[in-house]
Amino acid sequence: SLTARVDISGGYVLTEKLDQMHKERPLLGVLSAFNNLCALIRDKNSPQELLEIANKLMQDFESDFSVLARLLPKIYALSSQLKSTATEKDSGVQMNFHNVCFILQRFMRVVSSRAHPVMLFLDDLQ
Repeated sequence: SLTARVDISGGYVLTEKLDQMHKERPLLGVLSAFNNLCALIRDKNSPQELLEIANKLMQDFESDFSVLARLLPKIYALSSQLKSTATEKDSGVQMNFHNVCFILQRFMRVVSSRAHPVMLFLDDLQ
């Protein structure tokens, strides 16, 4: 199956079932899937690879890293180095749909590649 091939090739396969709670706020289900991606990346990579990913995240997000961490708290599981970059200065920033999408796109550019594709199944997205 396609899912098995992506998984075997070093990619990440995520499935998120959006239940009744998510129908009112579907973005929560998407954020949950991306948050789970952080744990999957941690589990499937070596410490050296995780350090490289953490460095790329810090380089790409710079001062916006705390915004990413608000959306994806499991991001800290990738490296202890990321905890030292967290700041609370963005805690008052209001996020809208477009901001969230932009942050998630930037995150995907860092963690996905030809060697590590991401396959995301969102069931019952309406």
